[in-house]
This record gives sequence, C-alpha cells and structure tokens, in this order.
Amino acid sequence: MPEETPDNPTVNPEEGEDERMEPILPPPPDSASAAPPDFVWSTDTGLPVDYGPWTPEGPPQAAERHTHLIRGLSRVARDLVEVAILALLLFVGIRSVVQNFRVDGESMEGTLQNGQQILVNKALYYKVNLSFLNFLPFFDAGKNPEHYIFRAPRRGDVIVFQFPAQPDRDFIKRIIGEPGETVEVRDGLVFINGKVLDEKYPLERPHYNYGPEVVPDGQYFVLGDNRNNSFDSHSWGMLEEKYIIGRAWVTYWPFSSFGLISDPAIEPLGSQESTP
Repeated sequence: MPEETPDNPTVNPEEGEDERMEPILPPPPDSASAAPPDFVWSTDTGLPVDYGPWTPEGPPQAAERHTHLIRGLSRVARDLVEVAILALLLFVGIRSVVQNFRVDGESMEGTLQNGQQILVNKALYYKVNLSFLNFLPFFDAGKNPEHYIFRAPRRGDVIVFQFPAQPDRDFIKRIIGEPGETVEVRDGLVFINGKVLDEKYPLERPHYNYGPEVVPDGQYFVLGDNRNNSFDSHSWGMLEEKYIIGRAWVTYWPFSSFGLISDPAIEPLGSQESTP
C-alpha cells in the first residue's frame, strides 16, 4: 500500500473521486454512421422564411428563353389588338359623323369642280324618335314623333344623296324646293310659290321649263348649279329625304380649293314682305 504524501494523496473509493481526475468519456462513434455536428433533426415541414426558387447565375437556358419570347410576343399581340380595336371604333365613330366624297361630273360647276374631294356632314340632319317618352305625363310626341337634333335640310344646302333609281350611286346637288312648296322653272329663272328665287351663287341659267309642281311632304326638289348639264329633279323627279346622306361641308383637295362650300340660305324675292 503506498504511503500517503501531499503530492500523492490516497483516495478512498467510498469517499468519491478526486476533483483532479478527468471524466471518463464514451468511445467516439463510428465515423461512417455519424451525423455532421451541425445537423439538427426537425419535424417542421414548412418552408423557411427566406426560401426562394433556385435560379442559375449564368445565361438563361433554352426553355427559359423560349418562355420569355412567348410572353413578349403575347404582350405585343395584345397591344396590337387593342390599338386595332381602338382605331376601328374611332373610324366607325368619325365616319358616322363625317364622310369624304369625290365630285364626279360637272353638274355643280361654279361651286364645285370635277375631281374635288369634299367632306360631308352627316350629323346635321340626324333625327330622334321621341315616342318612347310618351309615358311621361303632359308629354305627347304627336303624329310625327321624329324630330331633328339640329335642323332639317333647307333651301340652299348642297347635299350628297343616293340616287333613288340606283342607290349605289351618290349624287351632289343643291336643295331648291322644300316640302309643300310649288316649284316652277321658266324663262331661265326658278319660281317658288310664284315668286322668283334669289340665287346668290354662280350658276348657269336653265334653258328648259319645268312645272309648276308641288313638292310632296318628306321630299325635296334639287338642281345642279350647272343647270343645263345636270341630271337632277327636273329630269327624274323629287328626292325623298331618306336618300339624303348629308350636307356638303368642306372641300379639302386640291389644297388650293380648301374652304367651306357655299350654301347660303336663299329665299324667293318678296317673301318677307308677304309673310303675315
């Protein structure tokens, strides 16, 4: 039995171990089955907060380039369709109000020349049927419920209309007689209700006689300013209002002729004095 000294103290097993002795550690696990020291098992199946799909840092692959190309083409096609629809709506809207025509012939010489390009105001003679308001108290649309939004065609207006015998042909003439009036042409002059019409625009005096004839309701008597070279009402009769396209408004080509088309309000001489 060794002798107890300060440098070599003896230990009684029943009294515990010496604090200076190192603890006995278990043998290291097999390296083939050991998990990395920083690996932690978890039962949480949710994605981490900062999770994001992996994308390569290099140039996109062929599939991705194809996808981007398809998306770009789809976006361009959609924009083109939207522009086309908008252009169509604008075209239809504008054409319902204004339309261009080309003067073909010499019947309006003095005011319009053959080949001139003009704009026609189609909205001026628009009508609205007010019969749908008859349900309102104290309102009656009357026997003729259609009313002009702006105004009716009147004497002096230069109008474009469909030729009644061939609606696919468009004519341009001047309104001379209105519904209910008696029209007569003689001695190179036009008479309305027996009074000479004061025409304030260049024209050729007619060499023919016509009438007298009463203009029926809803119809007009039209003549060309070049009276002896015009196929108009003195040849084929009155013009029904339903064939009127609109009022000739502006001549725009050739540009030297640009301006408003002359269509002054004209009345028979002495009509104001005879009006009660």
